[in-house]
This record gives sequence, structure tokens and C-alpha cells, in this order.
Amino acid sequence: MKLVPYNPELKSIVENIEVKAEDRKFTRTPLHNIELAQQDEERHSIVVFDDEENCVGFFVLHEGEGVAPYSSNPQALFFRSFSIDARYRGKGYGTATMRELPQFVRNHYPHVNEICLTVNTDNDIAQKLYQRLNYTMQGETTLEGRPVHIMSLGI
Repeated sequence: MKLVPYNPELKSIVENIEVKAEDRKFTRTPLHNIELAQQDEERHSIVVFDDEENCVGFFVLHEGEGVAPYSSNPQALFFRSFSIDARYRGKGYGTATMRELPQFVRNHYPHVNEICLTVNTDNDIAQKLYQRLNYTMQGETTLEGRPVHIMSLGI
């Protein structure tokens, strides 16, 4: 499992990530997120590769103003728009990514001491994953008009 900061050389690989229509109620597509990151230097697109160098997922780490609605901690990062390619689901890549995330953040963002995220209240699978990995519930809010739980992990 390898987490790699996005660069334009990875665009053709990221374009092939399969996100199903029903997943879009939970997350934006990787390409849409890359466009947003190009307009906002506080958004960092990250590509997930398995041990055979297959691109299996994508997420965004958001600093600064992107964290503000979810944490008052200026040293927090907001984890958002996590998606595992539909062809690779059910193989543990979501769990492996989340286990790798704290060390990746420590290596690339040494000033960060908290990862926060939101999870849709009707996304039971993701909620259970985050709870298993010691994320704790911090409250509730809405994101893009949908109710979400705010969760965080100290690192």
C-alpha cells in the first residue's frame, strides 16, 4: 500500500478510477477533486496504490479553511472525498489506506496533530471502518445539504 501526492503525470491513471453513480451521493469524483485542488492550494490530492502499483483509490487532505467547519484545531487536516475504485472494493484497501494515513500525514505534514473527517449518517460501512480505527465522534453537521457525523483521530 502506497499513498502518493497527486501530480499531473498521474492524471491518466486517476481518470480510470471507477466511481459508481450511487457512490456520488457520498463523494465527488477524483477528477472533480483535482480540479478543486488546482484552485485551492490548501487542498492536497492523494492517490492510493496497492503493492502491485495498481491505482486503487483517491482522497483529499484539506488544510486551513477546509478544516475550520469541523475542528477548531489549527493543526488539523480534513480528510475528504475518499473513494476506493469499485473494482477493488471488498479487498481491504479502504482499511489499509486508513491505517497508513496517520504515518503519511506525519511524514508529509509534520505540523499536523489531528485528522478529522465527516461521514454521511447513512454510510454505515464507512462509519464502522473509522470507529474500528479509533476515530471518535465529535458531533454532527451538514455537508452539501446532507447530515454527517464529524469524527477525528489524534496523531
